Amino acid sequence: MLESVRRFFKFIHWLYLQYLLNTALYMLEPWERALFSAFLFAIISTALYSAFVFLPHHVRSMIQFYS
Repeated sequence: MLESVRRFFKFIHWLYLQYLLNTALYMLEPWERALFSAFLFAIISTALYSAFVFLPHHVRSMIQFYS
């Protein structure tokens, strides 16, 4: 059980390192990295929220229009 938890956290750490490498955030200072991550989180959460709220209405109206 403990080994599974350790392996899970190791995998999460590996994903975080991949995120740092792919976005080139490893070169930034910690406060810059936090600021960039906060902006990225805000943009992604806003896009997901608007898709969750507005997309069903648009899909429903498109289905009604084309049927």
